[in-house]
Amino acid sequence: MSATMKRSQLSLQLSLVTLKKWWPWWLLLPGCLASWTRYVEEYDSIRVARCDARCGENHPNECVENCLASNYTKPGNCPEKTSMTPFEAACLIACVDDSHCPDLAKCCSHDCGVTCMHPIGLEIRNDLPTVPENLQVQQQKRNLVFLTWRNGRSGFSNVSSNTENVRYLVEERHLVGPRYLESRLSSWTVCHVSTKPHANLRGRLKTGHWYQFRVAAVNGNGSRGYSQPSRPFKTKEPRNPKEPQNLTLSNARLVSGKLRINLRWIKPTSDVPISFYKVFWSRLIHGPANDSILVYHKTIPKDKTCYELKNLELKCQYFLQVQAVAVYGGRRLTSRKASKVFNSTDYMAYASLLSPV
Repeated sequence: MSATMKRSQLSLQLSLVTLKKWWPWWLLLPGCLASWTRYVEEYDSIRVARCDARCGENHPNECVENCLASNYTKPGNCPEKTSMTPFEAACLIACVDDSHCPDLAKCCSHDCGVTCMHPIGLEIRNDLPTVPENLQVQQQKRNLVFLTWRNGRSGFSNVSSNTENVRYLVEERHLVGPRYLESRLSSWTVCHVSTKPHANLRGRLKTGHWYQFRVAAVNGNGSRGYSQPSRPFKTKEPRNPKEPQNLTLSNARLVSGKLRINLRWIKPTSDVPISFYKVFWSRLIHGPANDSILVYHKTIPKDKTCYELKNLELKCQYFLQVQAVAVYGGRRLTSRKASKVFNSTDYMAYASLLSPV
């Protein structure tokens, strides 16, 4: 087990209060996260990895914090004015120094302003790790993915010893759906940090999604950038959503002689995002010839888990159902219907149960 993994396990055992005082880089190790810590929000991931590599395996957290807070001139040179993009040549002050620019970009001045630009000359530096090559994705059972890559070739044999302590940043982007559309891919997000040229992503991938990966090698001096993206691959087909949970009734009241009551449920688990819900309510109608069932239904937006049933009759028995629906491509994936029986004669039992705010 690597020293980085040992630090990760130790950090997981600390309390939340204690974690705020410690370097939280370990949060990047378990998997792809939707939210970032204060450090990752304030500093880009390559700069964070640089400081982690610069301070070494058994560094005190003060070392990393001091490294992040210090002024850092990124490797490479500002490009010639003739090669600037229209965005780079904008007449504005977009940065003060390199720390205000993301990833590899440097803060460069030109005739009309100061903007972040992609540097040139990284390929001739002998103190930076080479860009990873030949990124391979091996998909195994239950959405387990094993990534391998090799260090790129460098034209320099005299490489600084700082390149030995390397952090590999693995980033992913994805989309949900049966077809691969590059225009719909999410933004690149760090999902793993490794000290070895491979990564094992256990249980981090979602069913019914397309994924791409890329890797950057970072040492104490910086990075030359990310590898070419891997070939996109798709995880297994999604299953139907689970049925909505915990159907409850509340806030029953009479309005103009008719009964109103709130029906709530808990969002079920689903391989792909829920698109909407279907609410059904029905009652038995006794007629002179035959009995019949009167059924009503309503489509509820995905962000709602409550519906107010209106104009219910007193002294009737209603059969209530809620169904979750996910749309995957052009196909609807429907859950089983969660059910509940409601006798409107006993509506006062739900009158004092106010709906939560």
